[in-house]
Amino acid sequence: MPVDSIATVAPLTRLQPLVAPQALAEAPSSVPFAGVLNGVLAGNAQAQVTADNAVRDLADGTAQDLHTVSLAVAQADISFRLILELRNRLADAFQEVTRMQV
Repeated sequence: MPVDSIATVAPLTRLQPLVAPQALAEAPSSVPFAGVLNGVLAGNAQAQVTADNAVRDLADGTAQDLHTVSLAVAQADISFRLILELRNRLADAFQEVTRMQV
């Protein structure tokens, strides 16, 4: 049984970071918490759009490889889990503050 040669895999496209690099480069005291949170939310929205477009391209048959699609979907999932964990931590912190005796 002859084995056909394996075609080379196209290089993967670089995925976008969840937090903007310029926000990380600045000193932590110069970036307000709301700015970091808005950056994470914007990154999540972009990751969701990228994943939706990749899945649509896969359904249309225009996607070049399955790896890029699965990486985009995984990044969107991780981004969503990060926001979910931030929400949980903020809710726990708020509950702790409300339990404090004055």
